[in-house]
Amino acid sequence: MTQAETNKRIVTTAYQRIFGDLDITGVDAYLSTDFLQHNPTAADGPEGVKALVQMLIAQGVPKQKCSFKHVVAEGDIVFLHSRYEMAGKEWRFIDIYRIEDGKLAEHWDAMMPMPDVRGNNNPMF
Repeated sequence: MTQAETNKRIVTTAYQRIFGDLDITGVDAYLSTDFLQHNPTAADGPEGVKALVQMLIAQGVPKQKCSFKHVVAEGDIVFLHSRYEMAGKEWRFIDIYRIEDGKLAEHWDAMMPMPDVRGNNNPMF
């Protein structure tokens, strides 16, 4: 298995366990202790991701199978294009993770809910 394949597997497995299965123990298993978060609504470190998962659970977000449309790896970076249900709506995410020593070390994202009114018929996923 190439390093790119290994990194893709680490990220997709971590994403499913943490955000799909809502398993907070996955945070300690897959995130570095000095995890850097570039989403301004979440805190740095594993505790920031744990707080996010706890918030999702409190809001009634269901456990779900995460769907990945695109998974691309280059060097220590992995890009995900995924679909997720949150707050009663389908959302689309672009997540970017940097891998260091087999752990998720850094994260960037962009997200949007499926709009009620569409300007075109092109699929978002």
